[in-house]
Amino acid sequence: MIKRRFILSLVLLLGLILVACGGSTEGSDGESENDDKETLVIADWGTNLTKVRKETIIEPFEEEYDINVVIETPVKYGKLKAMVESGNVTWDVVNVDTFWGHLAGEQGLLEALDYNVISEDGIIPDLIGEYSVGAEMFSTAIAYSTNEFSEEDHPTTWAEFWDVEKYPGPRGLYKDPAETLEIALLADGVAPEDLYPLDVDRAFESLDKLRDSTELVWWEEGAQPPELLSTGSVSAVAAWNGRVTRAIEEGAAVNIEYNEGIMSSVSWIIPKGSKNKDLAMKFLDYAASADAQANFVNAIDYLPINTDALDQLSEERRESLGQTQELIEGQVLRDDEWWGDHYDEVYERFQEWLID
Repeated sequence: MIKRRFILSLVLLLGLILVACGGSTEGSDGESENDDKETLVIADWGTNLTKVRKETIIEPFEEEYDINVVIETPVKYGKLKAMVESGNVTWDVVNVDTFWGHLAGEQGLLEALDYNVISEDGIIPDLIGEYSVGAEMFSTAIAYSTNEFSEEDHPTTWAEFWDVEKYPGPRGLYKDPAETLEIALLADGVAPEDLYPLDVDRAFESLDKLRDSTELVWWEEGAQPPELLSTGSVSAVAAWNGRVTRAIEEGAAVNIEYNEGIMSSVSWIIPKGSKNKDLAMKFLDYAASADAQANFVNAIDYLPINTDALDQLSEERRESLGQTQELIEGQVLRDDEWWGDHYDEVYERFQEWLID
C-alpha cells in the first residue's frame, strides 16, 4: 500500500510540474560547491521552473547567507523515502505536491517546521502546515479556442463548460482525479464553499454526463491543452494557467477564463534527518517571503503563496496571473489535506472509471 501510495502520488505531481527527463546535480553556477562554505542541497523538478527559481530565489539566498546551494533534479518520492528509512539523507529541502507533504509528514518522513524561524506573514493559511509550507501555486482554469468562442461569449463556469449544446465541441480534462473531481462537482451545481469533503459519487456521475454528451479528450502534460485548442481537437479544456498565458503571448488563438479556477499548490518540506536542518529552515523562510515570491512570479507564470507579494506586482501582471482581488474571489483553493487522506482510493476508482 505504501509503495503504491507514493507511486500514485508521483503520477499526479509529474503532471502538475514540468518534470525534467533526467537527473542532474549542480551548484548555483553549475560548478561544484566551495568546501569552505556551508552547503544546502535542494531537490526540485528541473526545466524552466528550476531555472527561474534559481535566478530569483536560490542565488539571492546564497548571496545573503554566503553559502552554496546544490540543486538536484528531478524530485523522486521513492528516493526521498529510501533516504529517510536508510538514515542516509542527502537532500535538505524538497519541492513536493502539498498533499504529499501532508501524507509524508504523517508517515514520519519529514521534519516538523519551525515557525519561529519561518515567518508566517502573508502566507495563505492553508499552506502553512506542520511539515510543509507553500512554494508556489497555479490555477486550473477554463481555456478556450478564440476561433470557436469570443471573449464576450465563451464558457465562464464549469456548468457552461459541460453545456455542449450552448458551447459545442469536444472537451479536454486532466487525466487525474485531483482537480478533475472538483471541476465535475462545480459543473453539477455544488457551491465552492460546499466542495469539501468531496462527494465522490456525485463527481463521477457528473463526469458520466459530460462523457455521454461529447467527445472527451484526456491530457497528461501541461503543454497539451494549448496544442489541443490550436489544432481544433477541443474547443475548451481545463488547463494550467501558465501554459495558456504563455501560448497567448506567443500568438496562439486561445484565451483563459479564471472564474471557478482551481488553485493548487506545491510546497517545501525538509526530509527527516536532514544534515542542514537549521539552514533549510532559513531557506524556507526566505523562499516564502513577499520579496522572493514577487521576484519569482514576475519571472514565471505561477501564483504567489504570499499574498503580500501581490502588492509588488503591476495590475497588468496580477490580471494575467488571475490574481486581481475579483479574480481571486472567483476561484477555489484545492484542499490538499483532504487529498492527502483520500488520493489513493480515489485514484484507483478514477482509473477504473476511465476504462469502464
